[in-house]
Amino acid sequence: MKPRRSAALAGTGGLVALVSALALAPGAPAEPTALAAASCSPVSNIEAIIDDSGSMSFTDADKLRVSALQLLIDTPGNEKITLGAVEFGGALGLPGEPPAADVVFPPEPIGPNAAGMKGALQAKINADNGLTDYNAAFAAAQADNPNAKARIFLTDGGHVSGEYTNGHRGGPPTYVIGFSGATFGEDGDRLRTIASETGGRAFLQTDDRSLQAVMNEIGTTLTCQSPPEAFKDAFSSAGQSRAHGVSIASRARTAQLTLSWSSPLDSFTIGQLRVVKRGRVVAVVSRKRHLRLTTRKGSTFLVVKVAGLTTGKLQFKVRATRIGSGSSSVNLTTQVTQSRRR
Repeated sequence: MKPRRSAALAGTGGLVALVSALALAPGAPAEPTALAAASCSPVSNIEAIIDDSGSMSFTDADKLRVSALQLLIDTPGNEKITLGAVEFGGALGLPGEPPAADVVFPPEPIGPNAAGMKGALQAKINADNGLTDYNAAFAAAQADNPNAKARIFLTDGGHVSGEYTNGHRGGPPTYVIGFSGATFGEDGDRLRTIASETGGRAFLQTDDRSLQAVMNEIGTTLTCQSPPEAFKDAFSSAGQSRAHGVSIASRARTAQLTLSWSSPLDSFTIGQLRVVKRGRVVAVVSRKRHLRLTTRKGSTFLVVKVAGLTTGKLQFKVRATRIGSGSSSVNLTTQVTQSRRR
């Protein structure tokens, strides 16, 4: 299967978005995409707002929303970012039910608190919060982290608890991830409005399978990396591999390669990284002009940060190490971004 490439706009301000848009125009050179980061200020404080209503038990049965946030936490370079998270649902009026919204973990630097954050997500995100109440969601986010510079709002459904009071207004840029029923009609329009009125962006998906890739794109946007180049591959057995390459911009110091898939019963790795220029290998792992790798792995993702870059084409192979989910064809998404920052 021939891989498909895609790129999306990135940036936390109008100038960055404009430069990125020009970079994606047909026939435009690749260089401006990386250079856009020069005018971008990385976001230092993020609040996640996670839908944990009852419908998530079947729209996200594998809890890929948890994996997506764990990917954000584990990404190399995010250690100094302050991250807080709240979960929300809606009251059904049943005895002993949890509150409509609750803190998963308070805002703290990711580095020393990563393990606790990931544990809290696993323990508290269980599709046990009744209905879907956006009012409770944004009120809890404001109370938990009033100093947030960006929010990530993830939901599978529209607001159903009374009239929505526009709690997003006056808040920081909100990056909305909507999937399943949240993407259609009035519900989808509301999510787009939440994103546009705050200066964020809406990512409306059909299902949960792309949650990790979308979260990675939001994370790379907030940390001033280039828009991702994405490759989509299908694998039917362990040992199969696919080769890819991306051109390295002249001022890029690091690249980030993020692999994501749906089932923890499958597994993938990446290797044979090298930079080729005019047909000659100019940098590989463990040589004089070597590439330095930082690797973080979760059950459904792998993030590799590559430092020591030089101009040329970064070539690599992704390989299936286990296909155990029982699917006849397992999909893998590989995203590559570049940054001026070390």
